[in-house]
Amino acid sequence: MKVVTIFADQLYAFAYKIDGSDDFHENEYDRLMELWTDVEYLRDFAKANNVKNINQFVTDRLRDAEIIEDLLDEIENTDKPLSHYFMQLDNQEIGNKLLSKQKGKTSPKDGLRIYAIQIDTNLYVITGGAIKMSQRMEDHPETQKELPKLERARNFLNENGVLDIDSFFEFKTEQDEQ
Repeated sequence: MKVVTIFADQLYAFAYKIDGSDDFHENEYDRLMELWTDVEYLRDFAKANNVKNINQFVTDRLRDAEIIEDLLDEIENTDKPLSHYFMQLDNQEIGNKLLSKQKGKTSPKDGLRIYAIQIDTNLYVITGGAIKMSQRMEDHPETQKELPKLERARNFLNENGVLDIDSFFEFKTEQDEQ
């Protein structure tokens, strides 16, 4: 895994290794935005998930992706904190600031989720994301596979001594020098 900058000093994303290779996939944020703006992918996803109104589903997900991009652009260009987008994934983690699991959503009806680890008050690393098809992550294969990615990412950060903003930037500097 490697950490890639999305916008400076605030938002990062993991890029995962391609199986059996030293190369990396594109970072998770770019991968998700590419998928969520791909009409053919969205149509196939809707069909595979027995969505009744495929055209509405596609239109809604395209709108959701645009809203996410616009909100993150606004946050990047203003002094708003990323907590305007990210919130605790698990209510049991509230108050536990250390590498907490987060979900990003723009509204309760938003059908897209970006998952991240919060390093510090305004510092997040995206681990992945999914099209939300169920109330609970455990109830749909798309969101189910994001839970282990969140845990693997948190473990990776812990194993590399990332505990706060200072240790994150030390790690990032070492990683960039390699």
